[in-house]
Amino acid sequence: MRRAVAVAAVLAALTTACAGGPAADRAAQLGAAPGATPGEAPGGPDGDPPAEPPDREPGDEPADPVVIAPEHGTVAIAETVAEDLPPGLRRAAALPDGTLLLTPATGGTVHHLDPATGNLTAAGEVESTTGEMTIVDIAASEEAVYIAYEGAQSNRISRYTYEAGTLRPTGSAAARDLPRGAGLMTFGPDGLLYASTGPSGDILRIDPARPAGTTTFSTGHTDLRGLAWDPMGVLWTVDPGNGSTTDISPVVPEQPLPPADTTVPAAEDPTDVAQLAGSLWMTTTAGTLWRYPLPNASPEPFLTDDLGPLTAVLPTPDGEDLWLLTETSLLRLTVT
Repeated sequence: MRRAVAVAAVLAALTTACAGGPAADRAAQLGAAPGATPGEAPGGPDGDPPAEPPDREPGDEPADPVVIAPEHGTVAIAETVAEDLPPGLRRAAALPDGTLLLTPATGGTVHHLDPATGNLTAAGEVESTTGEMTIVDIAASEEAVYIAYEGAQSNRISRYTYEAGTLRPTGSAAARDLPRGAGLMTFGPDGLLYASTGPSGDILRIDPARPAGTTTFSTGHTDLRGLAWDPMGVLWTVDPGNGSTTDISPVVPEQPLPPADTTVPAAEDPTDVAQLAGSLWMTTTAGTLWRYPLPNASPEPFLTDDLGPLTAVLPTPDGEDLWLLTETSLLRLTVT
């Protein structure tokens, strides 16, 4: 399985449009209309909505041409939802009722945050083996909460319920005996759970109701830091594995990794990624929120070092804005 080596670019060059190269080639592969204007709405010239795409598996190539996002966007802090959060919170998942569960990098206490009130409470403890534990990620569905963690003797994705303000283990697991560093998760458009396997380089496709049927969705990765689905059902990865740049690449099942669509400096140290408004939004420990307009524009930096390290990003329940988790606060961002 090959992996393209991206060419490092200076920061100033990253804020300009990408007229050609791997990004443009990949746009053609993804079905971008030749000669289409960035920002043109999908559908007809009168703004008619596009036809419903045919049924297909997540990660399949889009069947219809589409231009998703304009070349340049905007970011504004609309609200400080909560301040003075407990130290060490690193990951976030939205519950069906629009509230959030927040997890630390180490230790087992999961917190519940109600964005409507800013009220923060302890939800429960992560079930773990003896010794130090690292929580890798958290994801939630209508039915359950999934937490991936590394214990002294066990690396797994465990299933929990959250009811009446309390997080409770169910005693079941979506995956066991994972390599260290594994467990970065996202739910796909098919309702299944997709999880990285860390240094072994795979992305697993897990049916939580039937973990024994887990399959390998993609291979050839190195050090994944983010997974996000775009509106066309393509999974994108954030991978700083080559040590000099961070690659943002689409995944096509059972195919070699394509050349990276774009890169940002590896020194930015990515922490999370989400998709909203036709763009990928990537947080970094350097304090930058990067916008990558899909499918073929150059990344654009925002909030440069104004807020300190940024640890997690996810869409708000209404799909209009972004939640942004910093080391001390949760913010609501309006973005385009």
